[in-house]
Amino acid sequence: MAIDRQRALARALTLQQEKGLDAATIAVAEQLSGKANLTLGEAVSALGNNQIAEVAGFLSESMNCQQLEQVCDAGSYDREQAREWAVTEPQYCLAHEIALISHMIERKRDGLD
Repeated sequence: MAIDRQRALARALTLQQEKGLDAATIAVAEQLSGKANLTLGEAVSALGNNQIAEVAGFLSESMNCQQLEQVCDAGSYDREQAREWAVTEPQYCLAHEIALISHMIERKRDGLD
């Protein structure tokens, strides 16, 4: 299932008490699960592999917004990192999307976009 980035961003921005990464994780998990008002713990569970949230955090810290805007697909994702984190290609790309959305949230909150 593809993530509607703008819908996830809009939802995440309503979660003002959450850190950007947590809000992005919740918003994406709600889209994937079809459930509303998930807690962070429920969101991580809904992703199906708690490593996805860990990878998203790592990518969010280690990459800038421009790097995260690059498409994550079979030809561009980091196989070695995916193997180290014990995630599949789709899971790695989902984490990549969450990291990008978290950067977008922070930019919006900082008034940069």
